[in-house]
Amino acid sequence: MKGDSVAKIKNVWKSKNLIVDPIKSTISLEIIDQIASLFAAGSYYYFIFNFENHSMEFVNPGISDVLGIESTTFSMDTLFELMHPEDLDKMHEKELKATEFLFNKIPTADLLHYKVVYLMRLKHKNGTYKTILHQSKTLAVSGNGRIQKVLCIHTDVTYLNVPFDHKISFISQKRPSYYSIDTDTTFNLIENSFKDLFTLREKEIIQKISEGKDFKEIAKILAVSPHTINTHKKNILKK
Repeated sequence: MKGDSVAKIKNVWKSKNLIVDPIKSTISLEIIDQIASLFAAGSYYYFIFNFENHSMEFVNPGISDVLGIESTTFSMDTLFELMHPEDLDKMHEKELKATEFLFNKIPTADLLHYKVVYLMRLKHKNGTYKTILHQSKTLAVSGNGRIQKVLCIHTDVTYLNVPFDHKISFISQKRPSYYSIDTDTTFNLIENSFKDLFTLREKEIIQKISEGKDFKEIAKILAVSPHTINTHKKNILKK
């Protein structure tokens, strides 16, 4: 059963995202580290995946904090092994929706502007499952307009106790965003504006985080309690 699910996922990548004309590109890990830290509020790790040969180009050591394993042992096959069986069975549907959106709904030039977001459950070394917020962003596009390299950021959101689902979102700060798309229905995109997603206070907090301030500093600046800031943080992460 697990082998069938993995085969379906790989078939989506092979049939929908076949790299015909690969490009040579060098990616600065320092810049990637900065990008990942902005996307993830909480314990996280990230990796760079190359669709040309289905290999990991880099795995962040933070994976040991989130899943209890070493970065040197992590591969896409390892990810499939750690994934909850139900999530693994549904993942090919999410990837089908992602490729449909990225290759059929937006111009190729916009591939770099979107991140794909959904939830998954991965097994920690101690045997418990962690709820992971999966975010992937295109880093390089091949000559034939397919995604060659992606940055994937996995944030541990178990502590938020968010309702788990198999929906998928396509989010951009510079283009229309689309949230909570059901994978087993026809595409019915509901356009959302990023500026309307967060409240004014949430935007203030996001701005302060981007400036490198911690939650105690933000609470002092906004004249509220750290508990209030923490509540806003949870709401931001849920959104």
